[in-house]
Amino acid sequence: MENRICDLPDDLLLLILALVPTKVAVTTTILSKRWRFVWKMLRRLEFNDDGSESLGRFIDQSLQLHKAPKLRSLIVELGPSCTVDVDVGKWIEYAVNRGVYELDFRLLWTADPTSFPKSLYTCDTLVDLYLSNGIFVDVSSQAHLPSLLRLSLLHVVYKDEDSLVRLLSSSPILRFLMVERHEEDNLTNFTVKVPSLQLLYYVTTWRNKDDDDDRLTGSLVIDAPALTKFDIIDVWDNYCLIENMPCLVEAYIGFVPNPDDKFLRNLVSVRHLILCLTKPMVECCTAIKFSWLIELYFRPEESVDWLDSLMFLLQNSPKLKTLMIKTEPESVAPSWNQPKSIPVCMSSNLEVFGWVDYGGREDEKQLVTYILANAECLKKVEISFLDTSNLEEKQKELQSLPRISSSCQLLFPTQVEWI
Repeated sequence: MENRICDLPDDLLLLILALVPTKVAVTTTILSKRWRFVWKMLRRLEFNDDGSESLGRFIDQSLQLHKAPKLRSLIVELGPSCTVDVDVGKWIEYAVNRGVYELDFRLLWTADPTSFPKSLYTCDTLVDLYLSNGIFVDVSSQAHLPSLLRLSLLHVVYKDEDSLVRLLSSSPILRFLMVERHEEDNLTNFTVKVPSLQLLYYVTTWRNKDDDDDRLTGSLVIDAPALTKFDIIDVWDNYCLIENMPCLVEAYIGFVPNPDDKFLRNLVSVRHLILCLTKPMVECCTAIKFSWLIELYFRPEESVDWLDSLMFLLQNSPKLKTLMIKTEPESVAPSWNQPKSIPVCMSSNLEVFGWVDYGGREDEKQLVTYILANAECLKKVEISFLDTSNLEEKQKELQSLPRISSSCQLLFPTQVEWI
């Protein structure tokens, strides 16, 4: 069997080695003379943390022996055990000089944030760049990344706001941006102004649990006219502005406590919306028409009296087919006010209604009663209970409610599917 494998051409042997970790591929040099140089022509090198202190030195030696004229991917993960005396910048230079297509660096070690060479930000072959943790983003005015399509910046530290602006403006065809921020990233204002951007994921990993407004001093500004989908989650800034999004189809708004007054107005084109309703958004819900919205996942903040806002959203979403609600255990009791008119979506489009952690309070029951009585096209209702005591009695109570739709199924799964 060994001889049969050895008789295969180099291209096939490289395909075999590409299926195993690079560290394993390097060890094939001891198998026979036939294998001694094969791994050196691999176009994808991946070095993952294995808890070893010597991983950095192993990467150094491997890159010195590597002979492929082109390197498609270099993926490096350094863990806490790795020594900090290795020259990561040299690895970047090596990859850039070989026309790298994908760079993925995750520096989880104990060293201070590491600057990368300027050549990284002028690499004309780079398509996918993933930077995570102990990395210092310092971008000069000469930056130019003409091929970059996907950029991920996770828990990095920025030299200043200009470095972020230069990095984004140097990427004329950027399509995907993922950002995860932490408190010590050295930025106050975060601006995403990318005309070509189509997908955006933005999250902060800290929360202002003490409601200390003094900490809310920054801003998030998004100006991306080609954007079709974005997620923004836990945006702890004093000001959040999104604008110029005529192509937006999907949006996940996960806890944005300080949106500007035009925030929801720029979501009017969405078809799929996940909305964590905060107090400042309540007033916006009354006037905005979501003419294209077909799917709404609605999760009010604990302190929000949300029933009126939800009814306004239903009134303003005539094409809505799916409505899912998730309430928090400690949420305030909502106030039910009978709508003056039945929302158009209920009489013509709403087919699916679900409620995660239904509490069974009187006003909540009024909402369920109203939907069952007026949603003429309703096909499926799924409700999971927050309190499972006397469960059979609670289920019977809901089952006894009149339903205008003869095809409506009322189900009580232990867990209702949520995004």
